[in-house]
Amino acid sequence: MELYLVRHGETQANRDGVYCGSSDVALTPQGLQQAQAVAHQLQGIAFDAAYASRLRRTQQTLRPIIGAQGQFHVHAGLDEINFGEWELCHHRDLARQQSAAYRAWCDDWRSAVPPGGEGFVDFSARVEAVMAELLARHEGQRVLVVAHQGVLALLCARLLGMAAENMWHFSFSQGSHSLIAIRQGFAVIRSLNDRAAAG
Repeated sequence: MELYLVRHGETQANRDGVYCGSSDVALTPQGLQQAQAVAHQLQGIAFDAAYASRLRRTQQTLRPIIGAQGQFHVHAGLDEINFGEWELCHHRDLARQQSAAYRAWCDDWRSAVPPGGEGFVDFSARVEAVMAELLARHEGQRVLVVAHQGVLALLCARLLGMAAENMWHFSFSQGSHSLIAIRQGFAVIRSLNDRAAAG
């Protein structure tokens, strides 16, 4: 399998530096330009399947890549982690207004859960289920996944046989693409945050 990974383009939440997981925000004009840039990078590549999360920002990024008539799968498992009551909040505000709960989460993010949100254990299990599904369904195929920083980082770590906690070693830039080749269960990073034309 050749697995192309693309992070959605810029949103206002990215610009504001706030937590944004399940909130369905749109791309900024800069984000739309980034989507077009990735489409240019990947033009000419025939994907056997394409996936996006349920959130608008991933689908806005994916659409220029596959074209107006292209088909893609919407997969809830690719949604970003849900920050619950902390959605669209800045860390400085949380540290001041919900200091105890926020400190507990920062100190033990593996176990603590944002109020009304999703815990890391559930999030990682959800993403790993998507990974297993993709590997089983698309062996030997070329697949495009447009998703979110947390989802892509976790996918990358687990595909490489690393513990889920090692996801923090991977940062996915907006307006770029990455490629992981998987052969007989062994994954190799072919490119990371590439902005050159692929193929």
